[in-house]
Amino acid sequence: MARFVDRLREISNSNRSLLCIGLDPDPARMPIDDIFEFNKAIVDATSDLVCAYKPNLAFFEAEGSTGIRALEETVAHIRSVNPEIVLLADGKRGDIGGTNSAYARALFKTWEFDAATVNCFAGGEALEPFFEYENRGIFVWCRSSNTGAAEFQDLRVESGESDANGNDNRTLYETIAKRASEWNGRGNVGLVVGATYPKELKSVRTLCPRMPILVPAVGIQGGDLKEAIVAGADGSGRNLLISSSRSILYASEDASTFAEEARGVAERMRDSINRTLDREGWGW
Repeated sequence: MARFVDRLREISNSNRSLLCIGLDPDPARMPIDDIFEFNKAIVDATSDLVCAYKPNLAFFEAEGSTGIRALEETVAHIRSVNPEIVLLADGKRGDIGGTNSAYARALFKTWEFDAATVNCFAGGEALEPFFEYENRGIFVWCRSSNTGAAEFQDLRVESGESDANGNDNRTLYETIAKRASEWNGRGNVGLVVGATYPKELKSVRTLCPRMPILVPAVGIQGGDLKEAIVAGADGSGRNLLISSSRSILYASEDASTFAEEARGVAERMRDSINRTLDREGWGW
């Protein structure tokens, strides 16, 4: 199997897209009742516009066995539509020892996801069971998009080295980014940084110039698309997944047109991303 970063680049180039659609099926908002049929309609309408789909595991788990069956069916359908599209499990799993081994096995062997989000609170050693899957992408939760993120993530931590301004400490999120680059010996580690904090995103990109970054919170959560691209893309305008969920999934409450409306929003977002890439000299 090809390296994850190579697969991401290939599907991005093939579909000319950095767009990742988050699959967050919420029965309270879905215009039809069946989770799988809802996801299937979204996928069928948008598969040529994306580089990845990101099932948010919480929304499936919340529905119990019905949700898990829908997840299985959704994964299988995406594979049948285009097996090159990256499937990214968003669960931010993280524990120690055997628990992480079980999490990694579930995500990468049982479910056969291409990538997953993880929580690094227990340190890099505890994440080794994920890193061992050399052909899978492991996205370390670095700087979240919520308003309370600064409570811990902006705390200053002694780094043991000086930055360009002579400071010998970094924020916690910068420390996570730097450590993640050190954990990237197999070339399969990425980061999660919310679009709502473009300054912080730029700082992370500076620390990790070539690692893939997943950028959620574009759209309803308030992240600015152009700022996120300029701050988060690597030197060639790649290694970036711009993720949007609710603004695409719930573009319409009409059961007969929701997929068509979702495609319209996704296409406009993909095209807006590409116009920014062109302006920055990073076009396809």
